[in-house]
Amino acid sequence: MPRYAFLICALALFTAHVAAQGYAAPEPYGGKQAVAWMLEQEQRFPADALAAGVDGNVTVTFQVRSDGSSANARVTLPLDPACDAEALRLVKLIRWKPASVGGTPLDHDHSMEIPFNAKKYKKLRAKAKPCPSLPAQAVVDPSFALYADKEVDTLASPRVPNGLRGLPQYIASNLNYPPEAFRLDIQGKVSIEFVVETSGNISNLRTLNFLGGGCDAEAMRLARTICWVPAIKGGRYVRSIMKLDIQFRLNPSTR
Repeated sequence: MPRYAFLICALALFTAHVAAQGYAAPEPYGGKQAVAWMLEQEQRFPADALAAGVDGNVTVTFQVRSDGSSANARVTLPLDPACDAEALRLVKLIRWKPASVGGTPLDHDHSMEIPFNAKKYKKLRAKAKPCPSLPAQAVVDPSFALYADKEVDTLASPRVPNGLRGLPQYIASNLNYPPEAFRLDIQGKVSIEFVVETSGNISNLRTLNFLGGGCDAEAMRLARTICWVPAIKGGRYVRSIMKLDIQFRLNPSTR
C-alpha cells in the first residue's frame, strides 16, 4: 500500500474512533447567548471604526485547553487593526467547557467570529443603562486572571442598597414570577454562576440547575440588572467568579 494511502486510511480510522467515543466540541459557559450578552456589555468599539461605520467580523483562532482556559489567540481573518486588537481582548474574557472524547477533556484548537457592527452598537448604547463609575479605591488588574471567592481580599459587592446583605431584598422586590411557573405551581431555586468583570458588569452567565416554567430565564434577566463593585486583590480590581441562588416561592394566598 502506498504511504499516502496508508496515512489516509489511518486518519479515517482515527476519525471513526473519535466519533465512536463521543466527541464534544469546546463550548463557552452559558452558550452563545452568554457570549452575546458579554459582547453587548464589554465591547469597546474603536472610535475611528465606529465613526467609519465598520460592519464585519474578526475571526480569532485559539486553543481551548483541557482545564477550560484559552491560549495562543491570534487573528486569522482580520477586519481593522483596532477591531482586531479588541476581538483578541474579548476572547480572553470567555470561559470554556473544553472539548472531550468519551468524557475525557482534551486540548483543542477553536475559532470564533467577533462581530463589529457600528450601527447596532450605537443603538445598543443609546438604550443601555451603563453601570456607574467605580469607586477610586483600586486600580484595574489588566491580566485577565480569574479568581474564586477564597482567593480575593474583598469579595465583589452588588451595587444595591446594603450590598450583599441587601441583595435578597433586591431580588425579592424585582423578581417577576413567570406566568407559566405560576400556572404550573413551579417553585424552587435557580442557582446561577457568572464572572464579575473589572468593569462591574457580569459575563459568562449560566444556570447550574434547571427549574423550568421560565424561572431560569427570569433568574438570568434579574442577574443582568445588577451592577457590581469588582473583587479586590492586592489593591487591584480583579475578575472573580460568583454564584447566586434565586428563590422562587409562591405566596399561598395567591395560589
